[in-house]
Amino acid sequence: MHGMSQSALWVKEPLAENGVVIVTSAALPTSMIDALHRAIDDWDQVAYLVVKQAEVFMLDWLRFGADPIAPAPVSTCRASQLLCGVSKGCFLLAVEDSPVPAFTWLGSVCGHPLRVFQRGDAGSQAAIDKQVEEILSVTRTLVKSVLQERCFS
Repeated sequence: MHGMSQSALWVKEPLAENGVVIVTSAALPTSMIDALHRAIDDWDQVAYLVVKQAEVFMLDWLRFGADPIAPAPVSTCRASQLLCGVSKGCFLLAVEDSPVPAFTWLGSVCGHPLRVFQRGDAGSQAAIDKQVEEILSVTRTLVKSVLQERCFS
């Protein structure tokens, strides 16, 4: 895993050609995180960010934006540091595992379009595998949209 901070880390770092960044909680089953990582490992259009401490991550961002009289920042919040290298047209696909969304604010950090995948309970490995396929299906659709936009712009 790369690009570590206390609250989030890149499982697969972003590249210039990325069309989607999958964002998940580290609280997801390890088998789901590993399956997503394996599935996108050779997929140049997709990066993967795992958030270890969602609340700390968000509070850091809110604290950074809450000081209107601060001079030009010497350093930025962790979310901004992690997302600044992601191209502007890249979608963030937030995989939410709670009824209370934890990642919807991420689109506001650097202005990335954000989509949410609300996953349900996954009590078995078969259910986890099905959810991974659903996440990958949404990812394919978003990547296709970005590639079409880039081709026709």
